[in-house]
Amino acid sequence: MQATITSHQPWGITANLIAYESVGASLDVIRRGSEPGVKALAQDLPPVGTTIDLVIGEVRSWHREPWVWVDLTCP
Repeated sequence: MQATITSHQPWGITANLIAYESVGASLDVIRRGSEPGVKALAQDLPPVGTTIDLVIGEVRSWHREPWVWVDLTCP
């Protein structure tokens, strides 16, 4: 899934999912840091505004808008 990086956070990145802009999305590099793809991404976070390919790790309901949040990971 293509995602555009919207911010860097102390714990990872937030992103907009292409064609699913109303869904919140983030990649927690601290929690997923042992995964090989995430480890490589964490060493050199892409700049804000960059569009990259990521994988959906988990979809969950959220307590406020956006009502759906996607936990991303790397291929």
